[in-house]
Amino acid sequence: MSESGGGGTRPDDGASRWVSLSLVIPAYNEGPRLDDGVARLVAAVAAGAIDPETTEFIVVDDGSTDDTTERAGILFSGFPHVRLLRLPENHGKGGAVRAGVAVASAPVIAFADADMAIDPGQTPQFVAALAKADLAIGSRAASGASVNRSSLHRSLMNRAFNRLVNALTSVALDDTQCGFKAFRAPVAKLLFHCSVTERFAFDVEILSLARRFGLVIAEVPVQWLRVQGSQIRPWSDARSMASDVVRARRSAASVAPVPTLSVKLPDSAPAASAAAVAAFLPPGLPVLRGNDGGILVLCPLMDDPEVESTATRIVARCRGAAVERTALTVAQLAQISPLSVTWDDDAAAPETATRPVR
Repeated sequence: MSESGGGGTRPDDGASRWVSLSLVIPAYNEGPRLDDGVARLVAAVAAGAIDPETTEFIVVDDGSTDDTTERAGILFSGFPHVRLLRLPENHGKGGAVRAGVAVASAPVIAFADADMAIDPGQTPQFVAALAKADLAIGSRAASGASVNRSSLHRSLMNRAFNRLVNALTSVALDDTQCGFKAFRAPVAKLLFHCSVTERFAFDVEILSLARRFGLVIAEVPVQWLRVQGSQIRPWSDARSMASDVVRARRSAASVAPVPTLSVKLPDSAPAASAAAVAAFLPPGLPVLRGNDGGILVLCPLMDDPEVESTATRIVARCRGAAVERTALTVAQLAQISPLSVTWDDDAAAPETATRPVR
């Protein structure tokens, strides 16, 4: 995976205080459509729905064979905080979003299709929904949603696919495939670490994991506009997506365990020590209280050096702390569910701080 910066320069530390929203935009051969998508994004900025000074835009080129990366570099050059990632080969939308989530630095992470078929001006509604939920998903079926110029084939495919999803999983949602979803950062990192599906059905696996972990899902009615040149092929992709759903259920046991740091604080540490530890950790790390009174710091989507660096940081900042490296499987995480990411009641807004999973 190659990376180039655009606009502003990213600081190495304190990123969670520097940006409040990371918007991941997966793109595969989207060169011809990026202009219109970015135009909708610029309109949302002009309307005050997105603050470019506190938003990082992460464009992930999923192994395109056209000029997607070059075009994105030009179109996003006017924004101060931009990351352009280029995957060496095509992985699928799920793989591209996962790559973007892995590098996202804000306490709120969202992803949107490159064509911005979902009005990006609705971003504040998704962020607001996270005040009472762990993730917020767009829904074209919810009361108050509007769908413009939907094709009959696509509508039939979506309805049939959602019926299949609800029959095979415990998702129980009417629209799993809407292209705009937002997460509290610890939730996004954890869910994408635990997922294996890389193509269009990745949304289903993410939502199924959220249900399994007892997370709260909010549905946000959206304004959806059909954009010409969609990568969706109604019938062949429907069959592929159905196969992915079945495959994901069978592959859950093969997911790499989440690296975990078991932290034992000295007896003199304050009772609210889990929140204290989370306050100085890198953004997006879920923190759980263990049954033995210790603290578990999950390190999803992190490699060994990053995990070791985090352990060193804990020891340096928490005098007398003992840190042991362990791991938790999906099954073990499900056993200690429900996991719940909560902000203090007096917090000004979800984007102001990263709070622990408790």
